[in-house]
Parts: sequence; structure tokens; C-alpha cells
Amino acid sequence: MAVWLAGGFLAVALAAVAPRYFWANARKTATEADVPVTVSRHIAIWRWSGIAVGALAALAAAVSGTLGMGLMVAAPVFGTSVLAGVLAGELSVRAPTGRTRRASIAVRHASDYIPRALACCVATAAAGLGALLTMTTLMGSGDSLGNAGRALIRQCSAGLTEGRGPWLGSFYSVPVAIMIFIGLTAAVFVMRQIVRRSRPGDPAALAAADDILRCRAARTVTGACGVFVSVPLIASSLITADGLLGISCRPSWWTAAAWALLALVPVWVALLVWSGLAVLAPPRKNLASANL
Repeated sequence: MAVWLAGGFLAVALAAVAPRYFWANARKTATEADVPVTVSRHIAIWRWSGIAVGALAALAAAVSGTLGMGLMVAAPVFGTSVLAGVLAGELSVRAPTGRTRRASIAVRHASDYIPRALACCVATAAAGLGALLTMTTLMGSGDSLGNAGRALIRQCSAGLTEGRGPWLGSFYSVPVAIMIFIGLTAAVFVMRQIVRRSRPGDPAALAAADDILRCRAARTVTGACGVFVSVPLIASSLITADGLLGISCRPSWWTAAAWALLALVPVWVALLVWSGLAVLAPPRKNLASANL
């Protein structure tokens, strides 16, 4: 039930994103008009292709997994597909050819393009998810079907034992952790490509416009990371709180931990909406304000 609630949160986030996308993309700044049409078009096509394929892959994963496993990995699958679309778009940008070409000696860094506030929030959420999955893995026990870590069992007294499931032990936490690790590694690789790719034209004339494209790509990458971290974090928080509160002989710190997790769920939902906006509607800003 808790996982389905997390899916509902995602649907609400996407509904909130849609109006923002159409509003943001109705504007085009004078600086962006300097970008070659074919370059911006190819990047946009690849990005939206990654989003579309990711949505279909996430849906397929959600309905095909056993014991709720598909729902837990659906968001990482979506985010990784978005990253693949951004990478393909960056690889589609080619340096100009000809006998006479200009090159820039400016040094670019990922920090020039990454939205700092969003990146810090995503990093915090990733650390929180890692800590939560570590705790639930250590507390997990095997269920009646023999699945390791899929139940929470508490010895209440000499002759009484209580159990609660499903629980986010190793049965769920290990696959989710692997998917998150793959996604974050892919994000680092994509960011490296964003920074290192060549200018699509004369650096002196297109530097500002090209930097806007890089900022937009970096924001999409950061938003994708936010999506595939925040959705499992929301689901994990709800499932863990339900398990802890479901044991009648629980210690007091279990109760405190459960309510703390529930209190943080709106924060992670807000991060999910923010990340969704970054993926579907990266704002058209100049470089000075794009990384705020």
C-alpha cells in the first residue's frame, strides 16, 4: 500500500509539472536564438526521447516485478533512461569542420553548470536513502517464503514474537542500491560529456548560447538524479514507518524514528516535484542565474 502511495505522489508531481513546461517553453530569449537550430533541436529530441522511453520502461518495470520489486526500481529505470537521452543529445553536437576553425582556451568545470541548490538537496536525499536502506537491511529477517530481509521480526517476550512485512531488507535494498549506484555513476559520466564536448560553432559568437544549453542539460541530469533518489526514498520512508509502528512491543526509538520518517515525506515529495520540473521544463535562463 505504501508503495502505491509513493506512485500517487509521483503522479501528483507530474501533474504539477505539465503546466510549468508549456509556460516555460513558450519563451525564448535573444541569447538562445543564437544557438544553431539543428543543435538545439537534436538535443531536445534526444532528451524527450529519453524521457518517453524512460516512462515506458518504468511502467513496464512497475507491472512486471514480483513482490513489489518492479515498483521499487521503476524510478531509477526512468532516471537512467533520461540520462541516456541527455548523453545522446550531447554526443550529437559536433564541432565545426573546415580548414579554418577557432578554439577557446577557457576552462570549463561541472560546477559552472550544475544547479547548486537542487544538487545539494539531491545529495542530501541520496545520503538519507543510503542511511535508511542500511538500517532496514540490518534489521531485516527472512519471511515465510524464505526471502532474506523481507520481514521485520521482534521478540516481544519469552514466548511471543511479532512480525511485520513487507520490510526493506536485503531483498529490496540491494537491487535498489545497485540501481541508484549505476544511475549516479551514469550521471557523473554524462556531466563529464556535457563539460567536455566541443562548441557547435565560433566560440566567440556562441559561447553564451552554448553555455545555456549546457546549463539546461546539467539541470536535466540533476533532476533525473533527484527523481530516481526521491521516489525510492518516499516509498522506503512509508514502508519503514509502517513496519516500525506495526510492532506493538516496539521500543520507544522505533516510534520516534517512524514519525520522523513520516514527517520528512513532504520534504521528499517537494524534492520530487522540483526534480520533475528540472527534467521536463528546464528554465530558459542566462548562465548567471541558471545555477542558483
